[in-house]
Amino acid sequence: MQKSVLAVGAVAALAAAQAAHAGITTYNVTETFNQVVYDASNPTWDTLFTGSFDFDSDTQTVSKLQGMLSEAMTGNTQSVALNYQLSSVSDGMGGLLVSVFAQNTTDVFAGGGFVTGGKNTFGNYNAYVTIDVPLADPTAALSVAQIAKLAYADCAAGGLMPMMKPPEQRTVCMTGYVGTEADLSGGTMQGTYPITQTITAAVPEAETYGLLLVGLGLVGMAARRRKTQNFIA
Repeated sequence: MQKSVLAVGAVAALAAAQAAHAGITTYNVTETFNQVVYDASNPTWDTLFTGSFDFDSDTQTVSKLQGMLSEAMTGNTQSVALNYQLSSVSDGMGGLLVSVFAQNTTDVFAGGGFVTGGKNTFGNYNAYVTIDVPLADPTAALSVAQIAKLAYADCAAGGLMPMMKPPEQRTVCMTGYVGTEADLSGGTMQGTYPITQTITAAVPEAETYGLLLVGLGLVGMAARRRKTQNFIA
């Protein structure tokens, strides 16, 4: 009887632990910035961000955004790691604009900051990406106005202009965003529209299944022991 109670207690503790984290879901995110300059010569040389983040539906917050930003100019054979989520603000349309950086600073462009439209490096070879997470449903499609908030900059050494420009101009970043031109192009690669973002729920980690199996195992052991005890009696 005591062992059965312990098993039930263990399962209850597992259920409580899962309930405590029920509001947190891990999502995968992919952004594609079309690099118009390559549409004819190398149509697959778009700038890609692939990453993941945690979304807490109870507190309506995003954490642990991180991923890899590809360098289109190398044919996407190289990428920049973005591991520092340093900014999360409302988009004013029911979503969160969340930005992740290569360096532990939000200074990207000349003069500091990472506002859309910047082109010149601040001097620390930083890089960043901004995603938009709809709070009601992170997997929901973005509106045109929300897509216009997406942006990236790759100011890392070798990311863009060091391959093309004379030394005095090698501080120009590779950038992408929805611009104000007639074709909505923006950035240093002759336009990046359309920009697409896809967010999908990640497959639960192995540890989650492991905890569930442990709980089920304890229940099974308790049932077998109870059956054996009854048989002996």
